[in-house]
Amino acid sequence: MSTDETEKAQAIEQAGEGETSVVQERLNWRLAQRDDTRVAHGLYAGEAIEEMHELSEAGLLDEFFAFLEEVGMMQVFEEVVLPDVKRMLVPTIQFVLLYLLKVLCGSESMHELPRVLFSNLALMELVGFNAQQCEQGLTKRGDAQRKTKRKQGPVTAQCLADNISKLNQEEMERLLNRMVQLLTGFGLLSGQILAALDGSKLPTPESYEGCGKIKQTRKGKVKGQKDPVTEDYYVYGWKVLVLIDVQTRLPLAMKLVPIQDYEGKWLVPLLEQAQSNLGTHARITTVVIDRGYLDGEDLFRVHQMGLIFVIVGKANMAVVQDAQGLAKGERASVRERVVRHGHAKKATQERVRTELVGLEALTSYDSYGEASQTHLSHRRDYVGQTINAVVVRKWENRVPKTGGTVYLTNGPVSDPFVVFDTYDWRSVIENGIFKEGKYPWHLLRFPKRNEAGVVVHCHFTLLVMGLCTAFRLWQAQQALTPTSDGQTHPSLSSSLLGGEGTARWRKRLQEENRDRIIVFLGSAYVIFHLAEFAVLTHVPIRRLPSPLGSPLHVLHRFGIGP
Repeated sequence: MSTDETEKAQAIEQAGEGETSVVQERLNWRLAQRDDTRVAHGLYAGEAIEEMHELSEAGLLDEFFAFLEEVGMMQVFEEVVLPDVKRMLVPTIQFVLLYLLKVLCGSESMHELPRVLFSNLALMELVGFNAQQCEQGLTKRGDAQRKTKRKQGPVTAQCLADNISKLNQEEMERLLNRMVQLLTGFGLLSGQILAALDGSKLPTPESYEGCGKIKQTRKGKVKGQKDPVTEDYYVYGWKVLVLIDVQTRLPLAMKLVPIQDYEGKWLVPLLEQAQSNLGTHARITTVVIDRGYLDGEDLFRVHQMGLIFVIVGKANMAVVQDAQGLAKGERASVRERVVRHGHAKKATQERVRTELVGLEALTSYDSYGEASQTHLSHRRDYVGQTINAVVVRKWENRVPKTGGTVYLTNGPVSDPFVVFDTYDWRSVIENGIFKEGKYPWHLLRFPKRNEAGVVVHCHFTLLVMGLCTAFRLWQAQQALTPTSDGQTHPSLSSSLLGGEGTARWRKRLQEENRDRIIVFLGSAYVIFHLAEFAVLTHVPIRRLPSPLGSPLHVLHRFGIGP
């Protein structure tokens, strides 16, 4: 008996004799395969159609799943194992793909899945379910009590939530790291990388099992009092830390921690994990960091790793105050530009001026260095490690009320605008990952009200966001690649997307696919324009949409005819 047959027999034995036929059927599941020529010839010859549905979101999955296969991510999904689960009527990969679909299609709630996802036969058949399973479910459990509400989908939303939440944090981190490694090997991450690191709170109700909590203060008004009152309150939940490549907006590493955890302790581990994921194909050379990671010992370790860091200092730091004082007597580097305000006859122009001062070898950052050195910072003869700074003396004609923003860096400051512009890339992670992640990716809508649900959903969301971004960048790159020999692909950058966000991209796909259908013939499928389907099934049609050409062109495209 072969290894595959042995594994199948063991699975059937574990499931029990009464479930043998079901398990056998599910063990033989496979994704539908696209075969344009096979289906087109079958239709033209009059073969019976297995299934036919309007396209809807399946238009997104067609090429996206092909991309996952080519990159190697589909094989990684097939290797996922639910820990401590022995009896499975549905292969683990189908739970993985169902939740991937939930995130990819922008479903906000688990409760809406039966209506918008599980009842979509085109989508369900692409991931291995058939029409009968979608309409009647995989089992008859609960049928005797069901009176009015009909079944919608092969499994329930609760079943999906319960099973997908069994994936632990180690397995989810492995999945995300494998994704980065595969995208790097595919050529989507290469060369020198400018990375950005930041964290975002994921607030939840206090009732979430395993959530952390952090005390915060806020000012509020009390009736009858003029002065605002300061009050303490607690925020519950988790915090997600993400390191990304700012050019492509692809995640390089991430960590989910309780909301009260200090972010700075993950700076070096995340950089090390990201560089391990990149291997020899790419190298992080610069990292821009939020001031939440402002720890001298950690920054010095980043310096020892050979990386350039840029971070904003805090106003109460001695090195910041020294830099602000020294900058007043130094000659500034200046940048001027003309800004246009208003429109038409009311349009005006303003010349704005920015002044920066670069300072080298400051030694008053006492905590910057190795722990064996910094613990002696209280001594009079202590001399700290040197660090450079850039002081913003004026920003677009606005003079700061205090000494000005100070950027701390271990890189050169001979041209302070290089440091200034480099730090500006940090906005990409806030706008392109966290704001985009919370909508339209619904990062805060967890499948279960506990830590397991938060862990799985956060990792899955970042995973699908990364794969989706990689897919769109790859498509845009291929479309712009010169056809002549010897030409290289254009460099990958989010600018290739033309500012189109996820929500607009989904809308565009719906518009492009509204006149298309998906046809299943045996185990193969193909996506046709309605006019193409009419030609292949011998329905007379006077005129085809101009991109399709004539009926003869349609037949020749599928290899039919003389």
